Amino acid sequence: MDKLQLACDWEKMKQMLLEAEPQLSNDDVDFAEGQDEDLINRLMEKLGRSHEQVVGWVESVSSTTSKAS
Repeated sequence: MDKLQLACDWEKMKQMLLEAEPQLSNDDVDFAEGQDEDLINRLMEKLGRSHEQVVGWVESVSSTTSKAS
């Protein structure tokens, strides 16, 4: 099980993910501490991306978001 390496708070991160991928819903990006794999699996299914692609994308958005703050 992967633990996402997030560089900002989840609410800010959630908004960035929704802006980056308009087909995502609030339910798709719902996240609770320790439920990283559930989030990754939902995003994999919705976006049609591999596990590695989803993890890389989320961490990349997180990194970009933290630098913009």
